[in-house]
Amino acid sequence: MSRNLALLYLALALLPAAAREGGRPGPAVLRLGERLFGDDRFSTPRGDLPASCLTCHLNDQDPQGRRAHADFLARSWVPWRSSDPRRNELRNSPTLLDVGELDTLHFDGEFGSLEALVRGTLAGRPMGWLPGEETEAFAHAAAVLKRDAAYGEQFRAAYGVDLQTLDADAVMQRVAAAVSAHVRRLRSARTSAYDRFAALNGLDAAPAAGEDSKAFGRRLLARVRGLEDARRLRFPAGFSSRELAGLKVFLAPDAGNCAVCHAPPLFADNAFHNIGVSQAEYDSLHGDGSFGRLEIPDSGDAKRPAAQFREIPDRRKPGCADLGYWNFADPERSRWRRPGETPAAFLRRMIGAFKTPTLRNLGRTNPYLHNGIAATLQATLEEMLRLNALARRGELRAADAEFTAIRLAPEDLPALVAFLDALNDRP
Repeated sequence: MSRNLALLYLALALLPAAAREGGRPGPAVLRLGERLFGDDRFSTPRGDLPASCLTCHLNDQDPQGRRAHADFLARSWVPWRSSDPRRNELRNSPTLLDVGELDTLHFDGEFGSLEALVRGTLAGRPMGWLPGEETEAFAHAAAVLKRDAAYGEQFRAAYGVDLQTLDADAVMQRVAAAVSAHVRRLRSARTSAYDRFAALNGLDAAPAAGEDSKAFGRRLLARVRGLEDARRLRFPAGFSSRELAGLKVFLAPDAGNCAVCHAPPLFADNAFHNIGVSQAEYDSLHGDGSFGRLEIPDSGDAKRPAAQFREIPDRRKPGCADLGYWNFADPERSRWRRPGETPAAFLRRMIGAFKTPTLRNLGRTNPYLHNGIAATLQATLEEMLRLNALARRGELRAADAEFTAIRLAPEDLPALVAFLDALNDRP
């Protein structure tokens, strides 16, 4: 049994019958998880910024507008410490909507379960803790909880336990279970203009059993074109001929080729692809072609994750870059390794590969890309056009084959932006 699956089973076993409804966490667990999610007292007392999960995953807490459980920063802020003087997190904070349906988490696939992610976050850099401080972080969190009488009551209601009798690890197991239960109920409403368009026209909401996303995209496109030719397409409010044009660009394998990685209903494939964003950022600091010359080991016994390859590029540190999934890819067991592909070839292909983000609710998750470099959808697509041109010229290191296949034209972008806007849930 894998460690992540064992953690999940343990989390479920910790729930007393009174805390479960139909096998799911009960209201007491969910209330506890929501409170823990927003509590900033678990961050290090040695940092300058009290932080919680809610700090980076906002909903309606910011006066700038509603968020889809993301913040407004290109790279989220972390507590500054003199022993590790940094203000920015490594990456942009993605939405939490629908992450309960994913089996790998973080842009680089670091975690295989929500429970593992919660534990790693509460003892990690987002909360100001440094490597080697996990035991201290858990002890600190347990102490905070035990000093709060209300938490004692909530733990008793949720788990039937006396919080004061638990050691730090037992406390954190229950914390991780409760926060994960809260996050799993954060789901997109599926009330977007596209969802209504699909329902009105009888379009399949998801691929058929055994159908891959590429085949599904082509089938969906054929269905849309057939209805259009028969003049039977129906348009709900918010989805017009402009959005339809964008949908066709999105689905067409000889245009956007987007559905290969962003198929409904999640508009994400839970996989990792390199579209050149890390290379672009690195080369912007060190000169064109610098990323291609960066020495990156490809042997299976290479030290990974490597601290120098999980860093924000910096002019003062030419050996540091963010290689994404390369840090956590398992060349022996990864389901994304191709038949006959050697471990070394697989690792080389995973350089700069990042998890496909969902395209739902993009209107409430800007800025975009894993480093937040693009402020608008138009800017994002323009950057993708530029990187796609590099890939087709063979100038993008380890470029994803499906990304190289894209044939977008500048005149396609306005319609494609309109379609992407039609993926926002109703407020």
